[in-house]
Amino acid sequence: MYWSSLAAELRAMILDALIQEGNVAHCACVSQEWKTAIGKHNFRSIRLTASDVPVLETLTAQNFGLIQYIWYCVELEEYDCSACDKDETEETTEANWVTLKDSIRSLFCALSARPMKGKLTLDISVHSPSDNQHFFKYICFEHADVHRSKGVAQQTSLQHTPLHDSIHNAALPPDFTVIDRLFPDIDFSDAEDGDAAFWATVPQVHSVTGLLLRRQTRRRWDPQALIQLTARLPNLQEAWYEPWREWSRMFQRSTDNRKCSPNSMTALPLIRLTTATGTERFFKSLISHNMKRLTIFEDLRETYIAANFSGLHPPSDAEPIRTVSIKVTQTLAEASLKLEHLSAAFVTDAARFWEARQPQWIWGQLLTLSLTSRMLVPTASPEKINSMLQAAAEAAMNMPKLVCMELWNGGQDHASVFRYRIALSRVGKPASIVWRSTRDLNVDAKVVSMWSAVAKSRSAGSFEVFKELLGPEYMIQSHGDAVDVLELQNQVACPVSIQQIRKEH
Repeated sequence: MYWSSLAAELRAMILDALIQEGNVAHCACVSQEWKTAIGKHNFRSIRLTASDVPVLETLTAQNFGLIQYIWYCVELEEYDCSACDKDETEETTEANWVTLKDSIRSLFCALSARPMKGKLTLDISVHSPSDNQHFFKYICFEHADVHRSKGVAQQTSLQHTPLHDSIHNAALPPDFTVIDRLFPDIDFSDAEDGDAAFWATVPQVHSVTGLLLRRQTRRRWDPQALIQLTARLPNLQEAWYEPWREWSRMFQRSTDNRKCSPNSMTALPLIRLTTATGTERFFKSLISHNMKRLTIFEDLRETYIAANFSGLHPPSDAEPIRTVSIKVTQTLAEASLKLEHLSAAFVTDAARFWEARQPQWIWGQLLTLSLTSRMLVPTASPEKINSMLQAAAEAAMNMPKLVCMELWNGGQDHASVFRYRIALSRVGKPASIVWRSTRDLNVDAKVVSMWSAVAKSRSAGSFEVFKELLGPEYMIQSHGDAVDVLELQNQVACPVSIQQIRKEH
């Protein structure tokens, strides 16, 4: 039997099964059909470091156009056990600053030549290869492309470093200096010229449609740097941003409300914003006529601030459930008017989101909405929860395309979600609300009535109310576990990030 005698569908199935096994580049010479299929697989998802960027310039336009996902790893200076429990030296900080600038500039210059063809997701990670060789061996640096074949999965994590263990007492938790070494700011400015001179050398990249800034980058992106970065990606349709919360409430307020410098402002001809605060301004800069999905997940590992509770480091007083910035919440609420999908976890609060709503607002394109709320912690009163759910229903009446809304929260030993969903693809378009939680809640009659009205306004054929209580058999060690046991329908973070959170706890 000849290969060409097989049905096209069968040939495609065989090639797909072969490709899923990985290591098939040597098979490309079998035929043009095999070469095309294997080429699409080999080029669709790649990992690059700064030293790999020149290779992009050698690719043919056809192969360049096959790339759909780039994981770009910016690797900073390594350090040994004599420095792992100390602050970065000025020399190391300067070297890392130069590496960051050179890495971003070289990649954007290379990608600016990429032809517009389909979608391209850019996933940027910034770390030192030494970050998981000392106190934090559980940290993983992983590929985020969930469609990548099983034969080429990549993970960087070290489990045993005898030299470090012989120098430092592995039984003691790392102190604040050790932890803070992982979390310096990522910025591109200098004392004299700000960052305008640098960003003037970075071209626009029209081919990037998705941006991932994941929580495996512990270093914190400065809001001004993010504004400049995204300004050079004018065709962004999706953005996934997973910042780490600041260690102190004072620092968090500073980050949320940080002013943009005059030098930075002059380099922003592409965006016209009315305010000049940090996180708020960044979120506004993400919203363009092309943006369809915005996913924000603010992370916090409570053991990182445990020293505060022992009184050793009073400045590290980050809130396990933070008090949200009103301005940031207002910005997100207004920005969501143009989106198809919005998820904002721990960076805002659903109750404040509804308070920011203006009566005339219509979310004409919004399909899914996920928000966390401190109202959904075990100590919150049922009255306040029901009040928030009523406000959510009132807002949903102005979301004509809404398919799924999830209001949730979770942490160690607790998890709760309120979900509204309408199955537009099913006969009769059934709609439902569900309370799924480790705590019981009597959803009051007014809440049910208001959400029933939302369903009727969408011509739902039926409306049901469910309660799903989670018993002690569900082990919830972290917010990552909560995402899993709540069976959230909307993606609230990169799936790999949720897996990492669960592993780290």
